Amino acid sequence: MGFEETVIHCSAPALCGIKPASLFSLKNEFYSNNKSRLFSWRKNFSKDRRFFVILKKEDGRVLIFVYDKGLLEEVCSKKKNQEYLKTKGYEVEKGFNSILSELLFRLAHENSFPHETGLFLGYPLEDVIGFETQNARNCVFSGFWKVYGDKQAALDLMKKYRLCTEICMSWFRKGLSVPLAAQKYKKNGGKFMKTAIVYSSTTGNTEQLANAIKEIGRAHV
Repeated sequence: MGFEETVIHCSAPALCGIKPASLFSLKNEFYSNNKSRLFSWRKNFSKDRRFFVILKKEDGRVLIFVYDKGLLEEVCSKKKNQEYLKTKGYEVEKGFNSILSELLFRLAHENSFPHETGLFLGYPLEDVIGFETQNARNCVFSGFWKVYGDKQAALDLMKKYRLCTEICMSWFRKGLSVPLAAQKYKKNGGKFMKTAIVYSSTTGNTEQLANAIKEIGRAHV
């Protein structure tokens, strides 16, 4: 998988503004050979308050944290999330920048991902807490994350993220750049989601659904 495809595969929902953040790692050499492309996208995405943060690890990896500032601010402003973050040592009273800085520091310097990372990635709080308290066991469903709360709500969210990724990947393979694919999704995403709701409720076939949405997307290049 090439660099652009890796970025889409790992972070399309965040780049398209339907997920607060995504996090993935790359080998340092692979990143170094392709970082110029990432830097060239920054101006396009920053217009929509979407950003890339590069965190170098000592084990030869690079962590890339992609976030939509507006969505991530919403996550960090919810009272129940703030109460949880306080238990993890975050100084939430200092505001969003302080919370984000603390998370990035922990991601850069700790050997494993802090349990609260899932909250920033858009996972429901009950699933984040359940994963920690149940030691990753006894979940009701396992997909993009392990579910301990509302299974159907989690499935709907996972489906939304998966379809976004598949659609953007299809557009990239047809010649759109990563920024243009994200912009196209932003412009037409509502149409895709309405189609998804109707189609999935009648067929339940996500592969056919993705193909149907791709066909719709061709009319909006």
